[in-house]
Amino acid sequence: MCLFYLSCQGARGHLVPRQFCVKIGCQLVTASMRDVYLVASSRQRCALYLYRCHQRTPAEILAEWKFVDFLHAQGIPVAPAIPNHNGEWLMTLDAPEGTRHGVLTRFVDGKHLRQRPNIGAARTYGRLVAQIHAAADTMPFDLARPTNDWETLVHQSVVALDSVITINPKDKAYFHQVADTLEPRMATLPKERPLYGMIHGDVIRANAQVSDDGQVTVLDFDLCGLGWRVCDVASYLQVMHGSTNQGESECAFLEGYQGIRSLSNPMGRHRAIGNRRSRLFSALECTLGTTAWLDGCARRRLGKLRLITTGKASQSAKRFTPNYYHHRQYGHRWFALVGCRGNSARLRST
Repeated sequence: MCLFYLSCQGARGHLVPRQFCVKIGCQLVTASMRDVYLVASSRQRCALYLYRCHQRTPAEILAEWKFVDFLHAQGIPVAPAIPNHNGEWLMTLDAPEGTRHGVLTRFVDGKHLRQRPNIGAARTYGRLVAQIHAAADTMPFDLARPTNDWETLVHQSVVALDSVITINPKDKAYFHQVADTLEPRMATLPKERPLYGMIHGDVIRANAQVSDDGQVTVLDFDLCGLGWRVCDVASYLQVMHGSTNQGESECAFLEGYQGIRSLSNPMGRHRAIGNRRSRLFSALECTLGTTAWLDGCARRRLGKLRLITTGKASQSAKRFTPNYYHHRQYGHRWFALVGCRGNSARLRST
């Protein structure tokens, strides 16, 4: 059985002594795609990211933090890695499930945008995402990061779905039908700048930390890699779907983004194509849950997917029994591609 997260004592005892020579405290904050710990001493507070066994190669992890370090050097508010006394970012420990890697980073005070909804912060978030895209186009080196293409975004997700989920056969066939529809359309999307390049990969409200004075810091680049810039825009629009301040927040985000980079007509078309993919992933992500709450979420998301692509309501999804955390890394990429506004008729004709 896989041990999903280490005890605070284990994390502190195995990793942190390399960084601190004083008494410290360690508290688990989040156990998700990565485990996040708050590490505090009398001198400073840091965030410790622990990657799951076999989730990322050391080269991929280092490339992620090299990208963050580059953005930090460009003046973009991110939380860079903190090197140890040897100048290394990557930590390694032997856990019961295998080797795990960790990175210690600067701790950012505040609450994420979902907890602290603010139109001004949403506008700033859009501007920062555009700045990330613009800065990435000037990056003088390549990074060993996954590519957000058809194979990664859709095919791997369908494979994961087939291998671990017991699902209503009609709903399963529907996932495949939408995926097959997306493949040729994704093939028409350009792969040149400025529409394509390094992206954040997970532009959701939880990854925008808002301080007490309204400053926004972009966090969590675990899904960064080469991809269509529309993925980052669509990701934010998708998570805002159905929220109480959806219209204002979407307009503010887009206004902030377009203050730096224009959303051309071709990108608008790609957003519409992305809408299907994002809804498809969003439904898939929820089917990877094992609790009653996630089961209900899966039914709602599958219903939204059917409504957007066919104009018809969904049948209820059955209960699923997969390993959620192990496969969420595949599904999460679909989520980044599909969250745009627009009526179902316009999207069906795209």
